[in-house]
Amino acid sequence: MSYTLQLWEKPADWPWPGTKAEADAQFERMQDSPPPGQNPKFLAFGQALYERFPPEMDAWLDGSEEGVTEDATLGFGLLTGSPHWDAAFDHAWEQAGRLGLNLYDPQSGVHYLGNGDVPEEPDLEVQRAVRARKAGDDRAAWAEYRRLAARGNPHALYAMGRALRFGVMDQRRHFDLAAALQLLGAHDAGSRQDAKGFHDRFPPEGQARVQMLLARMKSSGELLLKIVDGERQAVDDAFERAERLMLDSRKCLEASDGLEALALQGHEVAAYRQVLESVIGWEEPNFENARYWCQRAADWDHEPAKRLLALMHERGWGGPVDLALAAKWHAAAQEQRQPQQKRDVPGGLSLEPKPSASAPSTGSVMRDFVGWIARDGNPHAAYHMGTSDQHGRHGGPADMAQARAWYAQAAEAGHADATYNLAIFVEEGTGGPKDALAGKALFMLAHARGSTMRAEGLRVSASDQGTVRALVTALREPGRLRSVLQERGAAAGGGGRGSAARAAGGSAAAAVAASPAGQGVLRDPSSSSSAPTTGRARPRVEEPDDSDEPDGPYRIPMSWHLGHLALAIGAANAVLLIAFVKPGASFRAGMLVLGLVAAFGAWRTSRDFEWRPVARALVALLAAIPMVGMAVSVGLLFKAFRTRG
Repeated sequence: MSYTLQLWEKPADWPWPGTKAEADAQFERMQDSPPPGQNPKFLAFGQALYERFPPEMDAWLDGSEEGVTEDATLGFGLLTGSPHWDAAFDHAWEQAGRLGLNLYDPQSGVHYLGNGDVPEEPDLEVQRAVRARKAGDDRAAWAEYRRLAARGNPHALYAMGRALRFGVMDQRRHFDLAAALQLLGAHDAGSRQDAKGFHDRFPPEGQARVQMLLARMKSSGELLLKIVDGERQAVDDAFERAERLMLDSRKCLEASDGLEALALQGHEVAAYRQVLESVIGWEEPNFENARYWCQRAADWDHEPAKRLLALMHERGWGGPVDLALAAKWHAAAQEQRQPQQKRDVPGGLSLEPKPSASAPSTGSVMRDFVGWIARDGNPHAAYHMGTSDQHGRHGGPADMAQARAWYAQAAEAGHADATYNLAIFVEEGTGGPKDALAGKALFMLAHARGSTMRAEGLRVSASDQGTVRALVTALREPGRLRSVLQERGAAAGGGGRGSAARAAGGSAAAAVAASPAGQGVLRDPSSSSSAPTTGRARPRVEEPDDSDEPDGPYRIPMSWHLGHLALAIGAANAVLLIAFVKPGASFRAGMLVLGLVAAFGAWRTSRDFEWRPVARALVALLAAIPMVGMAVSVGLLFKAFRTRG
C-alpha cells in the first residue's frame, strides 16, 4: 500500500500561508498553473530520499518519466508496508523544508510548509524539542531548536529568543539576540505582543542594535546560526578580555565600563563583578547598588551571588534585614552547589556546604563585605583587603602579615598592583621573611602585568639574572605564586586568610567598547527597578608606553637621583681636602657639609643595587675617604674655635 504525498514550490512573491484555508488555496492555484518546466529541486528531493530509504519509495524520481518533474506539483508515494516508513516520512518532510518545498498530505489534509510551519498544527515540527525540554534534556532541546531555526522555523526562532532572554536550556542570557530572535520568530498574536513588549523596553540605542541584528538575520538565510553564534562568542570574548584588563591598573577603568555593559546585557558573572565595583570602585561605597547587582546575578542563577545575597539579607547590607529571604537564597545556593559537589567527589558523596551566611562579623560592614568576596577568591577584593590591613583602615588594626597574605592571593590571580605591593613586602621583609631576589622577580612581574607604580633604579646583577628570570617564570604560572614563595621561605609570617582563600585561577575578561555588547545598555527585563547610581572618583592614570621584554638578561634601568649626585660631591670633597688644605673656619665648614652629603650619597646609592663583594668594597672605600675628610674638618674646626676662645 502506498501513502501518497504531494510536493510543490511556492513562488517567491507569494506570502507564506498562515491558515489551512490559505494553504489549500495556494496549493490549488499552483496545481492549476501552467507547467514551469523541470524543477531541479524535485530531483534533489527524490535523490536525497531514495539514497536514505530506497525500499520505502513507490516511484524512483530520476526525471526519466516524461513530464514527471515538469509539472507544478509532484506526487510520490511511500510504501506503508515497510517497517521504516514513518522514518521515511520524517526524512521526506525534513528534505522538503531544506529545499524550501511544501509538502501536502491529502490523506490528512495537512500542509507541511517549506518555512517549517504547519498551519493546521502550528507547533507540530517543534514537538520533538518540546518533549526533550519536558524530559529535562536541555541539550537535545536546544540542538533541535537550532536545527529547525536554521530552516527558518518561526517557532524554533521564537523559542531560541526566549531561551536567551531568560537563560534557560543552559544558555547564557543575551538580550539583544533574544529580542531580535523573538521578533523574527513571532508567529501569532501572543508571540508578537510579547516580542514587541520586550523590544520596547530597550533604550533607543538598544533598539537600534536589535533592529540591526534583525536586518542581518533576515538577509542571512542559512547563515542565521553563524550570526547568533558569532554574537554570543563576541560577548564571551569581551568578558574574558575585560577580566584580564581589570588586573592591569592601566586598563581597569576601561575594563570596568566593559563589564558593566555586559552585566546590563544579562551576563550573570559580569553582574556579580558589579557587586564589588559598587563598593570599592566608587567615591563612596554604595551597598544599595551592590544589592541590586547581587539580586540580578542571583536571579540569573549565579551560585556565589546567591550565597552573598543570603548574607546581605541576614546582615542588612544594602537594605533591610530579611531572615526569610536569607534562608531562601542560602537554600537555593546549597541546592545548586550539591550536584557539582557530587560530580567532584569520588563515589558521589556530598561535601559540607560552603560557609556563607555564617561568616564572622568584625563590626565593620566594609571589612566584612569585601572580606567575604576576597575569601571567595576575588583578586580585587583581596587587594583591597591588603591595603586595609596594611594601613589599618575600616576599623581594623594594621597587620602586615595579613596584608602580605592578601597581596599574595591577589598577585597569584594576576593583579598587577598587588604584585607590586607584595614585591615591596618581600624585598624589605615586611610581614614575613625577606627575600631580595624574589622581591626583584615580583617587581618585574608587576611591571609586565601593567602596574603603573615603578621600582626606580632597580637592576639585577649579572650573577643573579638567571635566578631572577627563573623566579619570574615560576611566579607567573597560574596558581603557583604562593607555593613558590613558600618553597623559598618567603611566605607571609602571619599565615592569614590568604592561605584559606581560593585563588581566582586566572579567569579574566572584556573591554567591550568595540563590541556590540558595549554600545548601549538594557536593564534586566525581569525587574522594573533600576540600580542606584553615583559618581565615580577614581582618577585615570597616564598609560606608559608598553615595552617588549628584551632578548638578553632582564634589567630595570638605573635612574639618576640625588644619591648619585651626593656621592660625586663627596668624592670632590676628598679631592679638595687632600689637594688644597688651608686654614680657616669657612673652608672647613664647607668640607664638613660636603662630607655629610657624601655619606648620604654612599648610603642612598648602595640601596639601589645588589652589589658584588668587590663593588661593595669599592663603594665602602669611596665613602670612607670623604668621611675621613669630614672628620679632619671637624677636628680643625673644633681647634679653631678653641683658639679663638
